[in-house]
Amino acid sequence: MNWLSDSAKEQIRLFAASKPEQETCGFVLKNQSVVLLDNVSSEPAEKFEISPVDYLKHEENLLGVWHSHLREKGFSPLDQQVMAADVLPWAVYCLQNDTWSECDPGEVAPFEGRPFVFGIYDCYSLVADYLKTLEVNLPEWPRGKWGEWNTPEFTPFDDMRKEVGRPIKIGDQKPGDILLLNLGDYQTHTDHVGVFTSEKHFLHHPAQSESRLQTFGSYWQKRLKWIIRPHELCRS
Repeated sequence: MNWLSDSAKEQIRLFAASKPEQETCGFVLKNQSVVLLDNVSSEPAEKFEISPVDYLKHEENLLGVWHSHLREKGFSPLDQQVMAADVLPWAVYCLQNDTWSECDPGEVAPFEGRPFVFGIYDCYSLVADYLKTLEVNLPEWPRGKWGEWNTPEFTPFDDMRKEVGRPIKIGDQKPGDILLLNLGDYQTHTDHVGVFTSEKHFLHHPAQSESRLQTFGSYWQKRLKWIIRPHELCRS
C-alpha cells in the first residue's frame, strides 16, 4: 500500500504548496520521479482531471497517480469511483492537514489503517482479506454507486448470508466469524460487516475512515443483526 518513496512525497508536497488555490495532480514514474501535470478540470479547486494526452505520453513509465486536496483528508467519493475502475496505485495528499492516503489495488493492504476506497478497501474487502488467511474465500459481489449501502434497497450481505455460513449466538464467537451490522439510516438490512479476530475483538472498515480493530462491546451488540460462521470454519 505504501508505494511512494519519501523523496516522491516531498516533491508532491512542494507542488501542492505551490498552487494552494487548486488541486494539483500528476504521475509518479517507475523510477519514483514525480511529474506535475495541468489540472484540466473545470472546477480545479474541487476536483482534478488529467488529460488523456498526458496518460498516453507517460503510459510506458507510469507507476501511479497522485493529486492533492485542499482540505479533505482521504479519497473523495468521486476519487473512489474512478479508482475502482483503475489498476494503478493512487495517492492523495491533503494540504491543510499534511496527511497522506495511498491505495495499491495490486497488493493486499495491512488489516489496520487502510484508507476507505469503495470497491478496493471497504468493509467487505477487509473481511474477505482476513478470511483468506484462514483459507476461507468469500464470494465477490459487484459494487454499485458510492453510498449505496445506506439505502433501503441494499441487501447483498443479507442475500449472501446463508450461502456464506450459519448463524452463531453471541458469546460463542471465535476468530473468523463475520459480524453483520446496521449502522445507517435504515434498520431493516445489513449495511456493514466485520470479522472477529478473537472472542472480544473484531476488524472492520467504516466508510470514509481507516480500518481498525475494536472491542465488541454494548454499542456494537445493539447494532448487530447476525454473527455468521463461514461453512469452511464449521467443518474445522
